[in-house]
Amino acid sequence: MMRSMEAAPEGFDIQAHCRSLALQQMEMLTEIAEISLQLVRGEGARALDAQAQVRAAAPGTDEAAAARAEAREAGLAFSRFSRTVHQSLAQRARTADKLCAQDRAETPDRLAARKARRDRHRDEVQDTLQDMICEEIEDEGRFNALKDDLEERVDGLYEDQDVQVEDRPVGSVMAGVACGLGLSETWQRWRGEEWPATPRPARPAGSPAEIRAIRAKRRKAVTAAVERDFAECADPAWIPALRAGLAVRLQEADAVEMLDTETIATAAHRLCRSLGLSPMIFGFKPDAPDTG
Repeated sequence: MMRSMEAAPEGFDIQAHCRSLALQQMEMLTEIAEISLQLVRGEGARALDAQAQVRAAAPGTDEAAAARAEAREAGLAFSRFSRTVHQSLAQRARTADKLCAQDRAETPDRLAARKARRDRHRDEVQDTLQDMICEEIEDEGRFNALKDDLEERVDGLYEDQDVQVEDRPVGSVMAGVACGLGLSETWQRWRGEEWPATPRPARPAGSPAEIRAIRAKRRKAVTAAVERDFAECADPAWIPALRAGLAVRLQEADAVEMLDTETIATAAHRLCRSLGLSPMIFGFKPDAPDTG
């Protein structure tokens, strides 16, 4: 009697598991191809050396016969290992093609899921901060101004589809926008435990000293660019809270990656948006050349 297969654990993602197996297979095939290629080179050198010995040996001698036998053996080994390289690369290519086809088929669903998650993220940020303003601000004129300002700043934060705001902790996003609205202290009093504090991941370990120096230089330049916008705030009393918000924001994983991959102007632009500020007051543009 055949034994029935056990049921998959609850929440088991079979698609992710199969993709992981395919990537593992590609990695193993690559390793097999690389090892086989080293053997091909060794047997090829051995065959060439044996052929040279055949030409150098006197015809009909034992040395000539032994050299010919060595050349045949090396040639056969060369052919076997060459076939292994070819088969490994062909199998890897088929696996890669299958993964690419699967990704193309899943792209529309993945984009739709991201849009839905981004919309939920945005709604939570805007609705929560709007509720806070409604409950905490008694002056009707200031309430209306803050409500309009909030809508404009949230629009600016989520308008760039290349910036995956929805991957950031929602509590961190709300804290940043509240800083830009001059409501940092209000947010600290009002927020509950359901919005966790901003995580502080460790910087990459083991980086060369040169990379650390470049990152420090870029970080300093981006901070200076954002500080210029701080100086234009209507209320100087907001600046300490904005600086604190920027210091925390720069430690988030996506900010570290952004400093490594984007221009100074683009990074400053995005950081201003995440703090609820309107960037480009001084005329720098996101696509301006990066001067370090």
